[in-house]
Amino acid sequence: MPATVFTGYTELCSAAKVIAVIQNGQRVESAGEGAEVSVVLDTTPFYGESGGQVGDSGVLEAEGLSADVIDTTKHEGVFLHRAVVTEGTLSVGDTVNAVLDSMRRKAIMRNHTAAHLLQAALRRVLGTHVEQAGQLVNEKHVRFDFTHFSALTPEELTAVELMVNDEILKAVPVKMEEMPIEEARKIGAMALFGEKYGDVVRVVSVGDDFSKEFCGGTHMDNTARLGLFKIVSESSVASGVRRIEAVTGAGVLHLLTVQTQAIQETAQAMKVLNPAELPVRARQMMAELKDKDKAIETLNAKVASANLEGVFQNAQDVNGIKVIFALLSGTGSDALRALCDKAKERQEPVAAVFAGISGGKATLAAACNKSAQEKGLKAGALVKEVAQLTGGNGGGRPDFAMAGAKDQTKLDEALAAVPELVKKQLGA
Repeated sequence: MPATVFTGYTELCSAAKVIAVIQNGQRVESAGEGAEVSVVLDTTPFYGESGGQVGDSGVLEAEGLSADVIDTTKHEGVFLHRAVVTEGTLSVGDTVNAVLDSMRRKAIMRNHTAAHLLQAALRRVLGTHVEQAGQLVNEKHVRFDFTHFSALTPEELTAVELMVNDEILKAVPVKMEEMPIEEARKIGAMALFGEKYGDVVRVVSVGDDFSKEFCGGTHMDNTARLGLFKIVSESSVASGVRRIEAVTGAGVLHLLTVQTQAIQETAQAMKVLNPAELPVRARQMMAELKDKDKAIETLNAKVASANLEGVFQNAQDVNGIKVIFALLSGTGSDALRALCDKAKERQEPVAAVFAGISGGKATLAAACNKSAQEKGLKAGALVKEVAQLTGGNGGGRPDFAMAGAKDQTKLDEALAAVPELVKKQLGA
């Protein structure tokens, strides 16, 4: 099958002849309304997915015929238009008007040009070790992966963002031209590492020296047409590889709308009339929460002390060690820790195991004071054995340990086994 002639660098629509129609993996002569097909045209303005840029969408139309193109891919020079026939019959030999979704294509072009500006800015801010390690360019955002050894600081991100926007506001021309690969290398055009290129390459240049890259994708002809550029996130994707996601044009307006709405809802929830006062109010609330946390800790300590005295009245003596255990509903891990701390303060040898249930979660905590440890007891080993009786697991230090209880219906049985488990540890 002959290669498809691509006209999409300069045209958003063009007349084309249907060369092949493929349905369910088989070539057919025609496809009727509702059919999902792949269409091969002799010429097309639709970009086939490659180089990180997604394929175009749009419509193929003629008198009495319409097919919605959902996506476009490219295989060995042949462009496949994945489409759904919405009206009439699409047949081999038909002449159709191939029309791009121009709004979507322009958004993709803005983000692709932004990817070039971003790479150039990263190399200027971070160093020339930065190289592209992958990208995805669609109508929503640009996702750019690059080599770098650490997370970017807020100052570095700001510098990169400002540099890209500076090039946008300068309204710098974007030039696209084909040339012999050796000439492209001589002018300093960057090639993607590991990519195979032919004798003639397409070079996309921004200004005289800001950015020059080998690229077969589609771009805006002037940076001003990007509108604005905003970094949304920066993260790690692999060792030595970072990822930046960013938006341009209408994507920036959408981001501002979403963020403004979030700020307004937050202000309303915090009962702040002026959103500008949110940082002050947030700091006040954090201080108030810290004070309340301290008050809760104090109360938990008092409750723990009171509970412990009651539990000690039912302590069992195992070879001279006071063994206590209890199930405490509505008690979280902090309160259990406080109980264990109190148990460790006792003078006589003490081994304690407490189970608490809070928020539907069961937690086990064990403590062995110094006197008990000297006799051979270890809290980590003790709590592990108790937890295993419930299907859970855990462990920790000899003086204090915590574990998760899986089956809460077995907690009573597991706690009742604590004296025997203590005897087992002591070798009695």
